[in-house]
Amino acid sequence: MTAEEFKNKVIPYSRKLYPMLKRILKDEEETQDALQDLMVKLWSKKNELIKCSNLNSYIITVAKNYSFDLLKKKRPSTFGENEEYKILNIESTETQADTKEKYEQVRKIIDDLPEKYKTVIQMRDIDGFSFEEIQEFTGYEIPNIRVILSRARLKVKQEVEKIYDYENGRERQIARQIL
Repeated sequence: MTAEEFKNKVIPYSRKLYPMLKRILKDEEETQDALQDLMVKLWSKKNELIKCSNLNSYIITVAKNYSFDLLKKKRPSTFGENEEYKILNIESTETQADTKEKYEQVRKIIDDLPEKYKTVIQMRDIDGFSFEEIQEFTGYEIPNIRVILSRARLKVKQEVEKIYDYENGRERQIARQIL
């Protein structure tokens, strides 16, 4: 693969990879460094990239594995300063500790989903991948991806409602805002 081919075929993936890496690494500078290191790593494997039948899937898999390796080596996961507010969009009357706790519960619920549900909901709802990109990565057909996504969202909703079912009005309303 020439430098021009790499520039045209591989570098554009950096925009798609950034949200996924940021979600995993949870740090702006670390995400930028990881993305740059990843591009260097892919450049060093440029001869393998030519042989790749599904470049999109290969690059996403390499990026995901690389970011998890970084996370294991460096530190346990932490929250960004206001990340929980962006994701949950809970009213400002909530304390930061309450919001962080609710965010952690939703993340735990997603992490406890079966692997295919977890992968699809993270790629679609958190990373913002299109159905076509998810299809390339997972190999599932688009109608199947829609069913998996629907079921994953339903499971998350049911689990959140179970957590807050014992509470009255206000907590149920907050649980619905999360979803």
